[in-house]
Amino acid sequence: MVNPVRNNNFDRKKNEISNGVNIRDRAFLISGDNFHQRQQALKSIKKRILKEKPAAFSILTLYPKELTPNGLAQKLFTTSFTNKKIVIFKNFHDLPSAARKFIFDNLKKILINNYVIFETDKDNYQLQKNKKFHSDRLFAFILKRAASFRVSSVDRSLSIEDFIGSIRKNDLANSLYVLERLFENSAKARILGPQVLGILVRKFSYIKDQSKKEDYFKHLLQADRAIKEGGADARLVIETLLVKLLGPQ
Repeated sequence: MVNPVRNNNFDRKKNEISNGVNIRDRAFLISGDNFHQRQQALKSIKKRILKEKPAAFSILTLYPKELTPNGLAQKLFTTSFTNKKIVIFKNFHDLPSAARKFIFDNLKKILINNYVIFETDKDNYQLQKNKKFHSDRLFAFILKRAASFRVSSVDRSLSIEDFIGSIRKNDLANSLYVLERLFENSAKARILGPQVLGILVRKFSYIKDQSKKEDYFKHLLQADRAIKEGGADARLVIETLLVKLLGPQ
């Protein structure tokens, strides 16, 4: 996932929200150009939120062109009978800068009583390559912190070079996504597992911290044995391995 621009304000905001709210339970990202599958993902998220008290929520759908800071404040913070909302930002990639700043600056307040769904017809690859997402605090926050639902898209084929690029950035989410696509589309899935393991060995051989390096190579060796000697499913083994190697330490 995109590495957000590093600044003290961003880090303070991230920590402040994390201390009060479980972000992945409150903020969701749906991406991909398949409209029908986006709708299914939307229904799935709504069902997950509404499973306990469906009558306690109202649903608010917002479109970028109509949004201003004052309008957002009125829509998001005006109390209603339910006092809780599921807020859906359609085509959130087109949010104007003033609206993005307002949402970011008020994230903690928004997420306390609201569930927020950011939807876009752009696929994850497009979002990551968009320079605007690298520099914008809200977009970077969404890509890194929101629970992500990537629907099947009619997009370009991914290659092993895409996987290498993802692990160079320590991007767990995108590495898992690219790995899934590679195994789905590869006619040589049997040799893909050892190839990916070789790439990971090369990456982690440069770790200077000897203790961490030994830990990483323990996981790599276990994965290699599980595939070559245990006959385990290479894709599942490597997915588990990536979580251990690139996930939170």
